[in-house]
Amino acid sequence: MPRPFVWKSFTVLFTLVAGCATRAAVPSKGRPEEPPPPVFALAAAVADGPEDPAERGVTSRIGRVTVYSDRALVSRDARVSLTNEPKVFRFKKLPGWVDEGSVRASTSAGKIVDVSVERRFLARSTDEGFRKAELRHKELLQKLQALDDELAILDAQQKHVESIKVFSLEKLGDDGVKREIKVDSYGEVIEFVSGTLRKTASSRRDARAARELLAPDVEASARNLEELSRLTRLEETMVLVTVQGSAAGEATLTLTYATPGATWEPMHEVRSGASDPEAVELTSFAVVTQTTGEDWSHAELSFSTQSSSDSERIPELEMLALGKGPEVSRSVTRELTSFTTAQQKFAEQNVHWNRMNQAAAKRISEVEQFERSYSSNLALLERVQSKTVEIFAGLQTRGTTAHFVARDPVIARSDGRSIRVRIGSSRIKAQRRIIAAPEESLNAAVTLEMTNKTEQALLPGGVARYQDGAFLGMTDIDFVARDEDFSLFFSVADQVKLARELDRHQSSLQRNARNRMQLSFVSKARNLSERPVTVVLAERIPVAENSDVRVSNVRIGPSEKADVKGIVRWTVTLAAREERSFRVSYQVEYPPSLVLDVKRKQMQETASPSPAAPRKQMDFEERLVEMEAAF
Repeated sequence: MPRPFVWKSFTVLFTLVAGCATRAAVPSKGRPEEPPPPVFALAAAVADGPEDPAERGVTSRIGRVTVYSDRALVSRDARVSLTNEPKVFRFKKLPGWVDEGSVRASTSAGKIVDVSVERRFLARSTDEGFRKAELRHKELLQKLQALDDELAILDAQQKHVESIKVFSLEKLGDDGVKREIKVDSYGEVIEFVSGTLRKTASSRRDARAARELLAPDVEASARNLEELSRLTRLEETMVLVTVQGSAAGEATLTLTYATPGATWEPMHEVRSGASDPEAVELTSFAVVTQTTGEDWSHAELSFSTQSSSDSERIPELEMLALGKGPEVSRSVTRELTSFTTAQQKFAEQNVHWNRMNQAAAKRISEVEQFERSYSSNLALLERVQSKTVEIFAGLQTRGTTAHFVARDPVIARSDGRSIRVRIGSSRIKAQRRIIAAPEESLNAAVTLEMTNKTEQALLPGGVARYQDGAFLGMTDIDFVARDEDFSLFFSVADQVKLARELDRHQSSLQRNARNRMQLSFVSKARNLSERPVTVVLAERIPVAENSDVRVSNVRIGPSEKADVKGIVRWTVTLAAREERSFRVSYQVEYPPSLVLDVKRKQMQETASPSPAAPRKQMDFEERLVEMEAAF
């Protein structure tokens, strides 16, 4: 006979199991505790103890900065009290990538006895603040693990209750056949199962709510611990300057040092207005970008094209010997310098240093946004720096360096965002000309013919063009020395319409042992306006530099003489609505192999293209191939 189901015993057994599960502590529904302090507060907490007043740093501000193509020379000023005895002054919390070999100090009174540079990590893993942060993170992880364990126990408890419910239903059918069922006993089971499920669901909701409240604190604690771990690899520089005064009194102590993470590039604006069309406002700017780790707030900025590391030599001629064997060079080039070390430290630490400075004043969301923009700004700085180093090196090749001073006070923050600083502005005379080269473009150009009567040279760079305040676009200029003449593209001459075509009636091609091509081009210029317009129109005659190619039967109309480069220029004044034609004709003789060589070269370039290479203008041989196809 089957053994009767003992409802009460099973109920008592599961009550013990459920009791063990529900005794697990479930955090309250409120936030478990206060959020962790931000990283800058933790960074301050890693100090071993209160600062000794004797080792307190001086209060200084950045007063002057000279920006080069790949670095900045920074000068800090501090007001100090001197005595008759040597006294040590500390410039603290400087970036860890300060070029140690560039550190200099000067004083307005007394004398500098000694200058030394010390470096230290912002934190150590043995610091009390670091240990507290680590311990706190472990405690939060333990609380989070306890909640996960609680949820696992509640899940197991629910499965047990579900198994009891299934078992009780099966037992109910079996007992209904074999024995009498007591309603009170079965009711106890129903009440137990439903009550336990209800308590389990409530405990699960409480545990999940507590976990959701605790998770952000765990995440923030992990982030702060990671920041402190980075601080153990992040250095700061301290410069100790020992000064002895001739008498007790106040003095200005200046500290100068170089740091990587800064560059600049020249840019210009030319503005013309209807009020004075024969003059333009020419303004030069320095577009400065810096991630040096220090903001430059209203400092005196200057900009130099000189390399601060290259050694200049007196230009001297040495003996020019023929037939002499090779000698071992005695010149020594310093490949590794103190600035090389500074650049390495900058590459390793600059992102985190600047992020930490931002974290001291901004919310986490703003810091994350700063990180995203900072990465792109830093990439832009590297591209601009590479270009500027090359441009300025070219200037030095021709023996030219330039120095510019900012005309306006600015704030250059260490977030990598570029700012424009005005370094020169002058109003100079400008003569407008209309230049046309139909072979190159069917748009005539308005140019400004000027003489650099500004107070300084104009550096290679982009030029923004404005007419009566309206932006016309960009162009470029090369280096222009003082009092040097130069031309600048200003706008398109819409009132001049150009056309150019091959006159097929007077052109021909004969293929023999030597191909003979007769070409005649007709260019047209038409004045669409109601007043006269003067145009300088240019065409060209090919100049043979190969003995296999011969150019002959040159005819130019209207009659004009080509220069040594084969360029023909007509200066004509077109009356209102007038159109004129210009013709250049010539004959070219060349071997057929020349065309085959060009086609073979073009096929090779097509098979292995170089997308990074700029599109080059076609040379005359390539034009011959195109013109042969036209016949």
